[in-house]
Amino acid sequence: MFKKRLTKPERGNKYYTRLQSGGWNDAVLGNPLDRDCDVLANCVGYANGRFAEIQGTKGIKYQFTRNAENFIEDAMMFGLDISQKPTIGGIMVWQAGKTLHGRDGVGHVAIVEDIFDNDCILTSESGYESFIFANIVRCNHDNNWSMPENSIYRGCIVNPIDKSSKLIKKLLKMYKNINF
Repeated sequence: MFKKRLTKPERGNKYYTRLQSGGWNDAVLGNPLDRDCDVLANCVGYANGRFAEIQGTKGIKYQFTRNAENFIEDAMMFGLDISQKPTIGGIMVWQAGKTLHGRDGVGHVAIVEDIFDNDCILTSESGYESFIFANIVRCNHDNNWSMPENSIYRGCIVNPIDKSSKLIKKLLKMYKNINF
């Protein structure tokens, strides 16, 4: 069952600890390094861990290993759904720059913890060379979910726990098989 994360992950939580340190996460060390959870501060490490934590699986099935802005391509390779609207437990993805290559920025990712309405949400996230953990209210008044102008919102990776996504797929498949 989905439970919002409103606090930093606890010490030793394997979702937020690197493989080399006895955890399940394959991300790089955070910077500044959090000694309790060594993939923090790093948005990639946090998103990998939180996405899996929400699913409740032992281990991390979907290891997004490229730059944050390239999570969409990884999600498509994994067969995950992408939505333009934020979804509970989903990973929001922003591009930094114009090339989708780290040369002009690596982007940012955040997890959707709550949806207040069509234009305001609550995220949990971490930031490389920035912050270890934060909950941020993001509003979409600028079509970019409160990110800086040089960031481009790419979409939200739907967490497999999102039942509405599976139901919509099933209904569409049934509709295509109906002869009129």
